[in-house]
Amino acid sequence: MPLYLPPRSGWRRAAAAVLPLLFCLLAVPPPAAAAPEAPSPSSYAELDAYVRERMAATDTPGLSYAVVGPDGPLHQRSWGTDGRGDRVTADTPFLWGSVAKPIAATAVLALVEEGRLGLDDPVVDHLPGFRFGGRDHASRVTVRHLLTQTAGVPNSATLKVTDCLDADCPRPGERVGALDDVTPLGPPGAAYAYSSANYLLLAAVVEAATGRSFADELRRTVLAPAGMSEAIVDRESARARRLAPGHQLLWGMPAATADGVDDHGAAYGYTGGDLDDLAAFASFQLRAAAPVLAPDSVRLMRQEGKAGSGYGLGWRVGGLDAPLEKAVWHTGASPGYAAMLFLLPEQGVALVLQQNLYGLLQDETIMEVGFGAARMLAGAPRPDGSPSATVHHLTVWTTTALAVLLLAATTRSLLLLRRPAHGPGRGPARRHGWLPTALWCLLAALPLVALWLLARAMPLGQAWTWVPDATVALYVAAAAGVALLVVRGWLTFRSRRGGHPVA
Repeated sequence: MPLYLPPRSGWRRAAAAVLPLLFCLLAVPPPAAAAPEAPSPSSYAELDAYVRERMAATDTPGLSYAVVGPDGPLHQRSWGTDGRGDRVTADTPFLWGSVAKPIAATAVLALVEEGRLGLDDPVVDHLPGFRFGGRDHASRVTVRHLLTQTAGVPNSATLKVTDCLDADCPRPGERVGALDDVTPLGPPGAAYAYSSANYLLLAAVVEAATGRSFADELRRTVLAPAGMSEAIVDRESARARRLAPGHQLLWGMPAATADGVDDHGAAYGYTGGDLDDLAAFASFQLRAAAPVLAPDSVRLMRQEGKAGSGYGLGWRVGGLDAPLEKAVWHTGASPGYAAMLFLLPEQGVALVLQQNLYGLLQDETIMEVGFGAARMLAGAPRPDGSPSATVHHLTVWTTTALAVLLLAATTRSLLLLRRPAHGPGRGPARRHGWLPTALWCLLAALPLVALWLLARAMPLGQAWTWVPDATVALYVAAAAGVALLVVRGWLTFRSRRGGHPVA
């Protein structure tokens, strides 16, 4: 869901920017046929040491990574434990978040080559009920616009249609209507905005065009040819692979609390598998996705869909500092998991990494392990320094401190109710009683305002899913604030009647 890099996870990145305020209120060619010489064993040792260092710095419970060539892994390592306490190995499954998008885009391009879809097909040709932005706007949105994230769908729309972790989640086509009242950012093709809603819509288009579930089409067009036939694409396959809960940060400590899969979210963020599965997709791409895609399709996927967007057809293209300026890449996160995939066409290698920890407000810190390792693989020296987790700590601990303060104030105010309802006269003492009441009421209103703003920015269930600790603290602070307002109000009313000051 880093701050100094292009956005990686749509609304999650936008939320990472806005949540601290709310809570504190209170063109790349296919790979060359002849790859350069593979990295040496000594460089692998340096990579291992760097990854272990970052893993320790973020308290990541479990991690797997591999350096991959066209024919498969060249080097791989796994460390730590999964959400059940079992040792992580190359066979341990993870979720990949938005790394699902280049996989989904490959499936869409395969259907285009089969003649079952067209890149310039209007979405309404396949989804007659599609009314995003009104009939005129919706009629001009094409499959290409969805792939390149230029349909005008804002980041915030993601929250309306994604991350359904209930047992009876609606199918993609049944979620389309939730976008009817969303205001587009501009005409189709005019603006780039990363939103997983685009890829949820693609899943609906694929299902309408083929009459099969997106998961089944994904298996047929990509997963089976790439050697990933047992990858996770829905709740049933997650159970079959015994996917363990992922870890979220609770007051800075990892906890295995994330246990859910969007049953129809394989197109945008709920694909997964073990290290061999992710490495197989990287090798498949280093081989230019043969025999599934023609070279022209691969080249098209790795070109920017809109100048300056840094986004192709499901891939991020460049946009990084040297030596990764020509990398083709994607990162992703789902509740409790994070994954990264970097193709380095000039070196003829790729790096894949997956870990069972994710915290929205520590996105940059957690994702740095992949960016740093990819830079090293591309020939850069070991990165110095590390991203700060200040945003996470400031948000969580400020909100928690406010909740504790309001609880204490409410308790003290309740004790004041035990005092007699009569006392000294109504002189200066009573006037002094109004000032603390006003200040306490102002403080009590802060979490209520923050909660209101948060509810306008995203469904509160999403905040609970992605930032559980800060959300719990905010709910407690808001509840304590309401109680404090009621008690202080009653004390003030009583003091006006009996002349007893409010302390």
